[in-house]
Amino acid sequence: MLGDDELTEVMDAIYFASHQKGGWQGCLERIARLFAADSARLLMLSKDNGEPVVAYQSRVSTRLEKEREAGLSLCEVCHDMDEAHLELVVQRPAGEGPFSEDDRQHLEVLMPHIARAMRQEAVARVLNDRQAAVQQQKQGALLLLDGEQNVVFLSSEAEDLLSRTGAMKLEEGRLRLVQRQHQVALDTLIQGCFDSKSSGMINLSGSDPVASRLLVSTVQPRNHELFPSHGLVAVFVVAGECEETSKEDVIGQWLGLTGAEARVAGLIAQGRRPAEIAEEIELSVHTVRHHIKSIYRKTGAHSQSQLTALVLNLPA
Repeated sequence: MLGDDELTEVMDAIYFASHQKGGWQGCLERIARLFAADSARLLMLSKDNGEPVVAYQSRVSTRLEKEREAGLSLCEVCHDMDEAHLELVVQRPAGEGPFSEDDRQHLEVLMPHIARAMRQEAVARVLNDRQAAVQQQKQGALLLLDGEQNVVFLSSEAEDLLSRTGAMKLEEGRLRLVQRQHQVALDTLIQGCFDSKSSGMINLSGSDPVASRLLVSTVQPRNHELFPSHGLVAVFVVAGECEETSKEDVIGQWLGLTGAEARVAGLIAQGRRPAEIAEEIELSVHTVRHHIKSIYRKTGAHSQSQLTALVLNLPA
């Protein structure tokens, strides 16, 4: 039975893992010690093909390495996420005896928290990528909105831009767009971010020379299962284009992609398959698939249709 102090320590390790160098390895080592195990492994597996998306491993003790041939006692617990499958395995030499049912139940209690921490880590990467994409154009106009669409953070760049644009304004602590159709589109997109971690852009249709588009991204979706959260989204306000750029440059700048990734994303938006893309740009299919995984991670898209919608909504 885990004591309160032990439970607090392992929870802290889980939620700080993504913020520290080697954090997940340290977290798994702590879990292994708490359950008298010699090592622990955490896998995130794709639901599409069962391949590992993320893998973390604690250091394996010398004792475990020496006793592998004598057999291992394993305790494996699983947890389903929307987009993936999590597996946590702790192990020790078989001579130490099997894990108890209490051990299994305690590990199962930890799994939803591990899943939540990994979701937050993925969202933070996407947000950082998008912020970098905006900053490539010397933009820093960022707003954070809560579940009621109240502005809870406003960067100095966003405050300056709002003072100069006629396309949007702050009204009673909320972001309001002047044109009704733009406001409706923004409200719909924000609700999608809160409910299902979607993302996208609002084209202001050249209605204002100062602000041209809004890039909206999930920071924290709504969650009422663990530590109730009302959600948080980021809104980047991007100024009008000041110079002519190629389509691939635009894709790269707006979505935070490398040159190769931008080219692959553009071809995906044209309906090309990985094999066709590989042949056209003279890369292996394996490399193209690697680029596609990276593109999905950076953009937050989970399918070709979502990525296509993002690309087609970019400036011409």
